This record gives sequence, structure tokens and C-alpha cells, in this order.
Amino acid sequence: MGLRPRGGRGGGPPAPTGPVVHRLPVARPRPGRIGPGEDVLLHTENLVFGTRGVPYHYGFDCGTALLDTVLDEVAGGPVLFVVDRAVLRRKVPVHPFVVEAVEQQKRLSLVETLSEYAVERGFDRGGTVVAMGGGLVANIAGLAAALLYRGVRLIHLPTTPIAAFDAVLSLKQAVNLAAGKNLSGAYFQPALIACDLTWLTTIPPREMLTGVAEMAKNVLAVVPDERGRFVTAVAQLDTRPAAALQALWRIGFTAKKPLLARDPHERREALVFEYGHTVGHALEFMSGGAMGHGEAVAWGMLVAAEVSTMLGHLDEEGTEAHYKVVGPLRLPAPTTALDWVDPAALRARLATDNKRGYLAGSAGDVPMVLLQAPGATVTSPGGLPLTLVPDKMILAALDRVRARDGWAA
Repeated sequence: MGLRPRGGRGGGPPAPTGPVVHRLPVARPRPGRIGPGEDVLLHTENLVFGTRGVPYHYGFDCGTALLDTVLDEVAGGPVLFVVDRAVLRRKVPVHPFVVEAVEQQKRLSLVETLSEYAVERGFDRGGTVVAMGGGLVANIAGLAAALLYRGVRLIHLPTTPIAAFDAVLSLKQAVNLAAGKNLSGAYFQPALIACDLTWLTTIPPREMLTGVAEMAKNVLAVVPDERGRFVTAVAQLDTRPAAALQALWRIGFTAKKPLLARDPHERREALVFEYGHTVGHALEFMSGGAMGHGEAVAWGMLVAAEVSTMLGHLDEEGTEAHYKVVGPLRLPAPTTALDWVDPAALRARLATDNKRGYLAGSAGDVPMVLLQAPGATVTSPGGLPLTLVPDKMILAALDRVRARDGWAA
């Protein structure tokens, strides 16, 4: 049973009076092309959280095969289709629950509205929540799936780089509170993930480049040997998108798979994926969404590198590696991008970071993931990849990033 919105509910358009046809923007079944003699077909990888696996189907120009896979998964039950408004603007002829993917909407109130909407329309325990959009939509839909009837089937159809390469590769489903980002949520495993990488080519160039910042994080903090592949992929996004996007997907999957198998709830060694997020989340939240997640994390990584250097953990070569990896993302000049940041407001946001409680510290101490070299974290006495850093030092490190010039590509 398909669910469609009535006028005025959930931001969706009025429901048509006639039959509703649900169609996805799929390509005709044919292989994509990476380069001479290289065909891209539908691939499947198994992502393991602890001992439980989730199939991730992906490829380039493989939408028809993906649609068949999704339809097989949801057969026999109602479907709640949660979609980013940005996807709907591309004239996709579906009638879903529409989410305006902005940070101000990422709240429990929207999860409640979505859940009420579903139940009112007959959604039951046998249903499936399908999330199509970026990371924010994945979190809203994921948390709703975790809470509805104490858990219903969840399918992710990511359409942005951050979602496809990072956000859906996690059990974490979270929303914001007034105090900060991702402070309320749950761990919940999807039944299936599917992505036609062609969808990602609809992203504006600037959003694409900042969107791959999470892969820069993986290269710097987890898989430094992938640096060459990353730099090549970013350079090829305009000219060879199939090859570039598959390479970036591979970096995301390769970095996450082994750590999530050992630490599915990301509370121990997989905390490394929080690299750059302490300051990044604060900047993103303070900006009200004006600064995208990827760009905020990129600045956060540079601040983390400067903090690591100030504490004597990271040498000059390691710091320079950060600027070289982040440089191709074409961020704006730091004096422009960061001139609005109020120190007092930043300290207030850092005080509510969601990693608080892992380490016992004093007022003003902030838990951060720091590096002693690319791919090597600084660990606490208990073995966690976290270090308590005085907030004053974080502000000083931000000033160092602001003052740095001439490093961007």
C-alpha cells in the first residue's frame, strides 16, 4: 500500500484525485562507462554491524536494477516514502512525505509529525520506511523507523555524497535539540541500502566538493593509503564522474567496514569517525545550516590538526597533509568563511558536544579526536581515540586556521 500526503500535511503537495503512480527516476537498464573498456554494473557489498549484515547495492546508471531490488524488499506491506524536497524539485513523479532538508527541521517534532502521518494512513508493523535524500532525511526517516511500533523495516536510497559515502554507513539515527546537533536519537539497522551513483551527479558542483569532505576525513584519520585515490577522484568529478564517484564510494566503505564490524555502535575505536566533527558540528549548528555539513567538517579537521600540533602530537608534515587533502575541496578563504564565528557562542556549543561523558574532565574541557599521524589517533588511558582539550586552545587553533593563507586549490 502506498502512502501519500493530504494537502497541507508534512510539506507535501495536495494528493491527486485519481490513481497515484509511484515511479523513481531510473535509467534504462544499461551499464555505465568508467573509461575505455570498463563497464559499470550493479554491485553489492555486505556491510556488517557486529554480526549482522546489511546489503549495500550500488553502481552507476543502474536505477532499474535497484528499483527491482527495492520492490522485492517492500513487497507485501505498506511503504512510507520520505523524500528530500530537493529530490522532488527534479520532477520525480511520486507523492511522498516531503522533508525540507535544513538543519532547523532536524528535530523530534518532525519525527513525530512523520510518525503521526504514517499511522493515520494505515502504516503498520509490516511496513517499510524508505528514505530518499541526503543525510538529514536519512536521520529523520531512520529515527522514525526505529520508533514506529518499536522498529519497522528501513531502506536508505541516498542521493548525496555525504549520505551515500558516510551517513547511511552507520546505525546512528539522530536529530538536533536546542542545545546542539545530534543529541537525541537511537541506533537502528536498515534492511537494505541502494544507490545509483548517477543520482549524485545532480548535486551542484560546490555541494559535491564539500560533500566529499567526509572522505577526506577517512583519508586523514583512517585510511591514509587512499590519499592518492581520493585526490584523483576529486579531480575527475567533472570529467569522469562514474570513476570518481565509485572511487569515493570505495574509500567510504573501505574505511568504515572493518571498524563497524568490531564496534557497531561507534562507542570505542569507531569514534575515530568523529574526527573534525567536534568543531564541525558546532560551526554547522551555529550557522543555522548556512554552512553545509561537509564544509563544516573540513574546517573542523583543520582545527583538529592545529590542536594536535599545539599539543605536540602531530608534526609539521602531518599538519601540511591536512591542508593538501582539504585543499582540492575549494573551500572559501578562511578569513571570509570563519569571520562570523563568535568565540563565546562557539564555546557554548562545544560544551554540549555529543561525545561528552566518555572522559572525565573539568569545565571547559572538550573531548576531541586528535591525530599523532595520518591514520593514527591519540588515545586516552582507557584506549578511546579521544583527548580532552581546553576550549581556549580550540579557539586558538581556529585563529591559526583563519590566519593561514595560500593553501586552497
